[in-house]
Amino acid sequence: MTFHPDRITAHSVSTNYKKFQNYPYGFGDLHFKGEISDKMDFDINLSRDNILHNTFSGKIKTTSDYVNIEFGTFFGITDDFGKPETGFVGNIQLAYPGIIFFSVGGSSSMGTSFNFLSNNTRETYEVKVGLWLPGIIPSLSVNSKNYSKHLEDSILIHDELTRIQLSIDLFAKNSTIILTFDAGFETLARSYISDYYAEIKDELTAVFLGANIQWQITKPLRLIMGFEIPFSFKATAPMTDPDDRFKLYKFSGGISYTFFN
Repeated sequence: MTFHPDRITAHSVSTNYKKFQNYPYGFGDLHFKGEISDKMDFDINLSRDNILHNTFSGKIKTTSDYVNIEFGTFFGITDDFGKPETGFVGNIQLAYPGIIFFSVGGSSSMGTSFNFLSNNTRETYEVKVGLWLPGIIPSLSVNSKNYSKHLEDSILIHDELTRIQLSIDLFAKNSTIILTFDAGFETLARSYISDYYAEIKDELTAVFLGANIQWQITKPLRLIMGFEIPFSFKATAPMTDPDDRFKLYKFSGGISYTFFN
């Protein structure tokens, strides 16, 4: 479920490509995490995302029983290495230990309304609430991320992905495996805005299912694998539905290694 990064005309007005065309986008995250003190951690992250492109960020996190706060900054870089965006990222989580937690967070480019450092801008937000129950952690989240890119020929392309997601983490005492199951509704949209014509918008909605497994193979080494697939989708006319839902899958895999403990 990714619009072609180089596409500058909408499927809605295309003669030969009115159907949504999937694009095999490679994505991933590389984290370096560590402790500064008993109640303070750091997280340095290099990320590639189908909406936000490439991001280098750094955050500081303060932890306590009832309140966790994250704050940091990011640099955004497009695949063509244009002028980078910079901005701030933050999150706050309130919790009653062992019962319930609530978090809200997001990020935004500096000078979003004024093209302060770059012609490209981005914004994200997420609201999440969850319960701690014996052997299970259910949570409900709403999140959105959007990215606006100005092209040289006076065209603004605005990508946006909004998701409502229910997640269930399953675990057992002394087990080396944690399972997560996800389900939800998402909307992927791209707007083409020009000085010469009115805004044109392509939009695809989907109901999705996903799963993730974390397996602690040894004390320092953890294996992570997951997938997600839309089992029902609908394109907003005049763009038409893609041919095959199985081409819209998302698969991820990785490892986590602890050097010091």
